[in-house]
Amino acid sequence: MQVLVVGATGGTGRQVVEQALQLGHFVTAFVRDPAKLLIQHPNLTVLTGDVLKPETVLPAVRRQDVVICSLGSRPGQKDQAVAEGTRNLVVAMHQAGVQKLFVVSSLGVGTSYEEASLPSKLIIKTLLSGVIAEKEKQEQTVRESGLDWVIVRPTSLTNGPITGHYRIGEHLPFSRFDFPRISRADVAAFLLHQLEKDTYQQKAITLTGA
Repeated sequence: MQVLVVGATGGTGRQVVEQALQLGHFVTAFVRDPAKLLIQHPNLTVLTGDVLKPETVLPAVRRQDVVICSLGSRPGQKDQAVAEGTRNLVVAMHQAGVQKLFVVSSLGVGTSYEEASLPSKLIIKTLLSGVIAEKEKQEQTVRESGLDWVIVRPTSLTNGPITGHYRIGEHLPFSRFDFPRISRADVAAFLLHQLEKDTYQQKAITLTGA
């Protein structure tokens, strides 16, 4: 399968690239700085561009089977590239006739905020407030896109290994003082498992470690 990874130099995006290549997919990594992606593989194409520049997005989207968007902001910052870049990506997908879009969002967006534990809510309202605001806009764009989308809202991310054990759900309540975590590797593995399925199509789901 032809897989485009947007945000490929981030922690989760890099995991998607590595695992997709291991599974035999043909991967295009769309990056602003190719020097940050220290991966070499015969099935990997690295395209330099900027999601805020639509003229660089369309060539990356053409001839892809699926787009996996893992754009993110740093805590304490409000990076407009997440929302605006996703809008540009959706436009390019329509122009190129690419229908399948997977987006990595965050716990705390939409209804998932009410289901989060107290420690998570505190972090969401303080350190991650700017990040969540951008993700809210991003999710709205995706929901209104007319594409075959899946939104994944992981809990706190770690650099741990693939475990294959996680909880999934549109409504996934947590105990009051829980601080749920999941590895970026598990998030990437889950996304890639969905490539040929439609189980969660048009759904925003929470994903956390078991």
